[in-house]
Amino acid sequence: MKMNRLAEQVRQTGSVPLSWAGSTMAMDYLNIGDALSPVMVALLSGRPVHRVPSRSKTMRMACVGTIAHGFADGEAWFWGTGSSRWTNPSAAKDELIPFRPSAESTFHVTATRGPLSEALITGVAEGSVGVYGDPVWLLPRFYAPPAEKTWKLGVIVHLSELSDRDPEAHLKETLLRYRIPEAFAPHIRLINTVTSIEMNAMKARIDDILACERIVSTSLHGMVFAESYNIPCLHFATHGPVKGLHTRTLDGTCDLDARVVDLYRGLGLTELPVYAWPHAEPTDWDDLISAIDRAWTPKAFDAEALIAAFPLDVEPLEARPGETIWDHPVLQGLVLQHDVKELNLADRLRNKA
Repeated sequence: MKMNRLAEQVRQTGSVPLSWAGSTMAMDYLNIGDALSPVMVALLSGRPVHRVPSRSKTMRMACVGTIAHGFADGEAWFWGTGSSRWTNPSAAKDELIPFRPSAESTFHVTATRGPLSEALITGVAEGSVGVYGDPVWLLPRFYAPPAEKTWKLGVIVHLSELSDRDPEAHLKETLLRYRIPEAFAPHIRLINTVTSIEMNAMKARIDDILACERIVSTSLHGMVFAESYNIPCLHFATHGPVKGLHTRTLDGTCDLDARVVDLYRGLGLTELPVYAWPHAEPTDWDDLISAIDRAWTPKAFDAEALIAAFPLDVEPLEARPGETIWDHPVLQGLVLQHDVKELNLADRLRNKA
């Protein structure tokens, strides 16, 4: 039994207050990486989860995603969370504001995605907490079906590369590196992280990934899915010192996506093989497939340390006979789309009472 204020509150109320980058009423889709935040908390705690604004006086938890920079006020518990260097990462370059935990906030950090996020969320040097990992890495403990491999390569793309938010991956026309010649069409599957707003759609997307012999991904969670299920994979960088397969040093000079650096440094790596290819050039798919086979190695991940750092009582959900974990009533009952104005209003009224 965990002896902390959040765990005690959850035992009393029966539900976990969680902040995550959820879908709004203006969205008819989920980003599966973000949507897995309440799923992973429910899977490990065995409890329902309800959404709380990230800026709130309500005691709350944070889990999956690069979201900690959006937290302010009140008491927040971070488990496996990532953070941007900036409070406003989508702003123009000359308007960026460095993220620092506010004086009005009480942050409890039990684990972070990696050491870069750890330093940002704690406000002190790397290593102060020392427990790293993206919680999605634990998904195979709950869902690991026998998978028939129907694709030689799955290509998981980032939201920014899509021309729309359809569950099928429609790439921007200028991104020539995703053009698939007719000879490769039966063997390569383009996959995005967008699904419809339902639990079964998330399951179907995981099944899409598990049907691939290899994965190359620009999406962070594409890498987490592949690595956690031991699918050979490489990060699909858009630039590098050379084109194709090469190794990048994960230090302060590395210009890879900071989220990728954070994740792999959290696994104890100092170097990472990646495959770089410009957006404007057709990919050499034979070379890419060969590169994955040559370069990928299974990653060691301390799942027990991440589970031990979970701030709530660990009472995992189990699939019922004849069903998968996705059919569990606790998961099927999760609300994945919210009116943000109503969410904020309800939170203010609750804290005023």
